[in-house]
Amino acid sequence: MGKLLKGLVTITAASAAVGGLCYVFKDQIKESKIYKDNNVDEKIKNIKTKINENEKINKVKSTIQENETYNKVKNTIKEKMPIFAEKEEDYVDEGEIFFDDLDAATGDRDYVSLDSEDIKDAAEDVKEAIEDTAEEIKDAVTE
Repeated sequence: MGKLLKGLVTITAASAAVGGLCYVFKDQIKESKIYKDNNVDEKIKNIKTKINENEKINKVKSTIQENETYNKVKNTIKEKMPIFAEKEEDYVDEGEIFFDDLDAATGDRDYVSLDSEDIKDAAEDVKEAIEDTAEEIKDAVTE
C-alpha cells in the first residue's frame, strides 16, 4: 500500500510541475510553430463551443422533463397503451423453437445423390455460356 501511495504522490507532483512550467511559459508556447501549425486556439474554441451546446441541450431536456404538460402526455400515453398479459406460458425457450423447427424441416427430407458426370456437364455448359457472352461483349466493344 505504501508503494501505491508513494507512486500516486510522485505522479501528482510531476503533473503539477509540468502544469506549472506550461503556465510560466504559456506565451512562448503560443508563439511556437507547432502551436500555430495545428491551430490549437481554434480547436480549443470549438471544444468550448461544443461543451456549451451540450450544456444548453441538457438544460432544455431537463426543462422539458419538468414540464407538467410533458408529464401529463407521457402518463396519458402510458395509460392508453394496451396491457400485455405476462403469463409464464407466453414465454417459450428460444432453443426449443429452433430445434423443433429444424427437426420438422429435416425430418421428411429425401436425399438425392448427385452424379459426378451431370455436375461436369453442367459446369461445362456454364463455362461455354460465359465464353459466348464474353465473345459477344468483345464484338460489341470493337464495333
